[in-house]
Amino acid sequence: MKNTLIALLSIFALAGCKKEKNEEPKPEAIIISVSGDITAKVNEFRTILGSVLNTTPGQTSGRREINWDAVPDMFASQKIPSDFFNPVAPGSNTALQRGFRYAAAVDARISSNGFANIDASNGTEFSAFSGAKVFSAVSSNVWNVEFEVPGQSVAASVKGFGAVFSDVDDPAATSVEYFSGDRSLGVYKVPAAGGSGKFSFLGVYFPGEKVTKIRIRQGSTVIANGVKDITSGGTVDLVVMDDFLYDEPKAIE
Repeated sequence: MKNTLIALLSIFALAGCKKEKNEEPKPEAIIISVSGDITAKVNEFRTILGSVLNTTPGQTSGRREINWDAVPDMFASQKIPSDFFNPVAPGSNTALQRGFRYAAAVDARISSNGFANIDASNGTEFSAFSGAKVFSAVSSNVWNVEFEVPGQSVAASVKGFGAVFSDVDDPAATSVEYFSGDRSLGVYKVPAAGGSGKFSFLGVYFPGEKVTKIRIRQGSTVIANGVKDITSGGTVDLVVMDDFLYDEPKAIE
């Protein structure tokens, strides 16, 4: 009898744990996830974010985009300033005030040769989706993005964020996690593209949420000299990025 009672209590305890884990499902979201020919889906996500592409501060609707061709070639060999796409000093270039930033410790760079300057094998691995330059963090393959009101040092939120990835081979290695404050809204995997230079796109839009932070897991390790991608005979999945898309950042109230 005693053993039976203990067994029943154990079952109830496990059931309670299971319920607790399931109490906070992912919030409602519109998910665009595609690999290969991604153009139509990228355009679909643009429409979801806002049909107007904003290029100056002071907007209340529409969307922002970043491709890396506006970043000078000098930042192929040195860290891009974390506020490059939201400078706020007097006289700053308003075209760069897009409300996007990441932690100052992140060493992020651009490349017009697929990061062949870091390892020659990369030159055949990565392609640019728009323009000629791609982007990668080289200090860590896991890094955070935050938002500000364009042209101001004011914390902001968005409802959606999407990015183009080049050469995703491992469907478990690359992901984007969305946060509202400290609350995770979910981790979303980036689909594999299956081959060098091919593209993947992930965009997630939360109609009822304020997204304040994005955590990007970019491949299984960072790009470095001597590190080869799976398709170049290596054992890791190296991934770079191109276009970023998000709706107009608004001050957090």
